[in-house]
Amino acid sequence: MKNPGLPRRQGHRRAAATASVLLLPLAVSTLSACSDDDGATNPPPAASPAATASGARCVTDRSADDKGPDAEPRAKAGYTVTDKTVKAKAQKEFKTTTGDKSALLVSGSGKLTTRDAKIIKHGGTSSVTASDGHGLNAAALARDGGTLTMSGGRMSTQGKGATGVFASGEDAKATLSSGGIRTKGTSARGVTATHGGALDLTYVEIDTAAAQAAPVAVGPGGGKVTVSGGTMTSAGCGSPGVQTAGDVSLSQTLFDLANSEAFTVEAGGSLSLKDVRASAAAGGVVLRGDGETSFRMTGGAVQASDGDIFSVQQADADIELSGGADVKTKDGKLLRVTDKGRATFTADGEKLKGSVAVGKGSSAALDLTGSADLDGKIVGAASLTLGPKTQWSVSGDSALKGLKLADGAKVSDVIVGNGHTVTYDTASSPDLHGKKYQLEGGGTLKPA
Repeated sequence: MKNPGLPRRQGHRRAAATASVLLLPLAVSTLSACSDDDGATNPPPAASPAATASGARCVTDRSADDKGPDAEPRAKAGYTVTDKTVKAKAQKEFKTTTGDKSALLVSGSGKLTTRDAKIIKHGGTSSVTASDGHGLNAAALARDGGTLTMSGGRMSTQGKGATGVFASGEDAKATLSSGGIRTKGTSARGVTATHGGALDLTYVEIDTAAAQAAPVAVGPGGGKVTVSGGTMTSAGCGSPGVQTAGDVSLSQTLFDLANSEAFTVEAGGSLSLKDVRASAAAGGVVLRGDGETSFRMTGGAVQASDGDIFSVQQADADIELSGGADVKTKDGKLLRVTDKGRATFTADGEKLKGSVAVGKGSSAALDLTGSADLDGKIVGAASLTLGPKTQWSVSGDSALKGLKLADGAKVSDVIVGNGHTVTYDTASSPDLHGKKYQLEGGGTLKPA
């Protein structure tokens, strides 16, 4: 597949990605301004101390920024299909300029198919909570079993909570192929699924311009989103390429995030990437919340010009890299685990650079297999398993909870000390028999 170049956003300088480039360029290191709902530009908000400690400069909110009702609102739309199958004429326009009203709504047993439609939505929401949870004020809304199929066409929205396409409720589904979505407003995401809704996107371009406006999101009650190809860009603070509390699968998609981390996985969420490339200005992947999260990455690349590549906050996180996945950060850790988080990190053949830091009350288990290499130091309650073809190049004094040598691996073959000291817990490292070892390249491995 030939990788398309990233679209250029007016007012923001972008570096193009082409098929000849192995990795996306790093996102701009200086934060761009964040746009408000009226299109004005304001300086990015100052990061909180917690955000600064983790390397993030713009924080992605977990929840809505208002106290509006969370009950399912009565849906209103300029064009509604509820109990029949409709094939709209090509290039039909759907439009609304009223707050809390969608341009089009499909519900119940209704089915709507469009081709090269023009969809315009202006006007803000009265409740960000209802917009995030149930699609209030979305441009196109499929809910309660409704099915929406869109081929080609362009969609533009302006206003708080004016998400592009929203699927909410069991059996609600929206299928999009080609075409594009552009949103301009706080909490105006590209596409969102909630409460069991489903989205299927193929070669769709999504561009969001304001804060808390992820191009792809799965919110309350979960849902399922599949994305193949396409380009996704965001300019606003706290607008990761994907923010999910459900199941999201991506393949061969490009992301460029000017003021956010690349991806956020909330409790109960899972994110799977295959040959996906992302550049982000404020960190790589955040897995957080009181619950299980998972991240799978096969091939592709995630680059961050600031912040940690993987940040686990409170969550029970399962992270797997394979197929030559390339993850890099200019500043920050490879893996940081905080707030009593628990991380299982597996890399099969990857070349990894960066330190691992595990906070008090948190834990991490790292497993390097195949020909995986790690260049970095490890501190905190972390255990490490090394296979016979792996290598750990120690970049600073390190302390391990446990060290396991899998499949007959030998200390002299898999650890390069570079003059540093590595300590281990004897009880958690039976393979080492409580001995002290001289490391290749200088340094020692010894009991704590």
